[in-house]
Amino acid sequence: MTQQQRAEAFEQLSRVIAWEIEAQVGVKRPIEQMPTFVADTVLDFFDVTLKPGADLANLG
Repeated sequence: MTQQQRAEAFEQLSRVIAWEIEAQVGVKRPIEQMPTFVADTVLDFFDVTLKPGADLANLG
């Protein structure tokens, strides 16, 4: 992925996440529920895969 492609993906991802957060705040969704809704929305808009070697064990 080039730096330009990375910047474009970052901008698009930021817009999608912001849109979903605004929607959830608008319906007074509790903060602790937002990660699930954001993740679902990201999967609706992007092809997402975990990079080889990525370790999520310490994320909580």
